[in-house]
Amino acid sequence: MTVTRFDRIVGAAFLIALAVSCGPKDKPIPAEPKARSEFVSAAATKLTPDDRKLLDRFFTRLDAQAAGGAAAAKITVPRALELQRTYETQVTDAQRNLQKLLEAATAELVIDVRDATVVKDEKTRPAGDKALRYVVNVNNRGQRIVEKLAVRVEFRDASGKYQAAIPNLELSGSLRPGEARRSVQMLPLNAQRHQYILDGKPLQISAYPTRIVYAGGENLEPGKELQAMESLHRAKIE
Repeated sequence: MTVTRFDRIVGAAFLIALAVSCGPKDKPIPAEPKARSEFVSAAATKLTPDDRKLLDRFFTRLDAQAAGGAAAAKITVPRALELQRTYETQVTDAQRNLQKLLEAATAELVIDVRDATVVKDEKTRPAGDKALRYVVNVNNRGQRIVEKLAVRVEFRDASGKYQAAIPNLELSGSLRPGEARRSVQMLPLNAQRHQYILDGKPLQISAYPTRIVYAGGENLEPGKELQAMESLHRAKIE
């Protein structure tokens, strides 16, 4: 065997070894759907079933980010799995904390929303635009005086699909143990976003405290954990 031929064989072997060591999992995932599908199919042969599902959930988040106009991130498969595991752990922790705080808050306050009716809103400009009038009833069944209260109110259709929300409705005035309060509220309606409500169709309305300030300054703030979850959802993948 000549030296030249030997060199060619060694060189080819080196390139093969390099290609194996730098397989699909170590290269950035292509942004183009067809190329990404082929790339992931090649990489998936070395992934466990759980990791494949994890990767699918990562792509769901990545596609949602791209749909919002964000540039595609250059991420390898191992990095994608790492990011998704971290994200899901953080979301689980925030959900657990939110549930804990909500249980404590709803044990103290009973909030009921009723009598939702579409009416003319004379305060708008031009006057006569439509609004949803609804009544919020709050009952303090705890043992402490509530000095301030903020509530999240959500409006959904009969199937549970989101229609509108008031993220931080502040209700003023102290509320002593055993006391109840009734508050009339208005939600301005927009024909582009709230047609279901304007049509007078059945609504599911829920409400829960996002912040309770007790006499003496102690707080319960489920809303902070909700904001943490929203921040995680909006965080850019990179």
